Amino acid sequence: MVNELRMTDIHMHIIPGVDDGSFTMDMSKSMLFLSYVQGVRAVFATPHSSAFLMYRDRVWENYRILKEETKMAPFPLPIYLGCEVKCESGGMEETLDGLASGLLPSMNGTRYVLTEFGTRVRPEEAVEMASLLRAGGWIPIIAHAERYLGLEDLDGDRKLLDLGCRLQINAYSLEEDGSREISARARRLVLAGFVSYLGSDAHRMNHRPPSVEKGLRWLYAHCTREEADAIAFGNGERELLGRGK
Repeated sequence: MVNELRMTDIHMHIIPGVDDGSFTMDMSKSMLFLSYVQGVRAVFATPHSSAFLMYRDRVWENYRILKEETKMAPFPLPIYLGCEVKCESGGMEETLDGLASGLLPSMNGTRYVLTEFGTRVRPEEAVEMASLLRAGGWIPIIAHAERYLGLEDLDGDRKLLDLGCRLQINAYSLEEDGSREISARARRLVLAGFVSYLGSDAHRMNHRPPSVEKGLRWLYAHCTREEADAIAFGNGERELLGRGK
């Protein structure tokens, strides 16, 4: 079933040797192949923002090489650049400067920014940081939103959505054998209609390899086809890749 579907993976640490993701080019290519056989048809390479602050030239060069390498692969899987931008209450001025200067890339050059909070972020902190991003002209995509358990307090998720933010969850969080608390929250977010995108948040073949198939199966079993298509690939293709309406 799932191989008949497709997914745009908007969160993947696939550029080798720049953060805690893939170690080598060969590992990156293995990860891309594993993603492809599970239905992924486009990937966003999203290194942590620290990679661009510390190894900017290496990130861009390894991204270029990876794109060239994948052109010779026997499966078509385009790669686009983004950044998992770490946001902290005391460092938003530097973050906004990095985005404005282009040091921290947005998602494929759009106004969308993959935004990471600390796992213990309080709702009022998340809303404040998201508001600053919005005031700067950016649209935050809250990375692995299911991890922020405290955002359900005081209706934090809805407040972020009301600001115009989007939510991304990791596909593996929907699996039945995942963390019970995080999995339950991921499913609640989907069923509430709060989720716009999926990611794998894949890092390495020996640590959090690409795993989306079970999550996609759950998504299509519990949502309408239209809803599941939008989350799996439609929103990403339209908003981040500029395809269709």
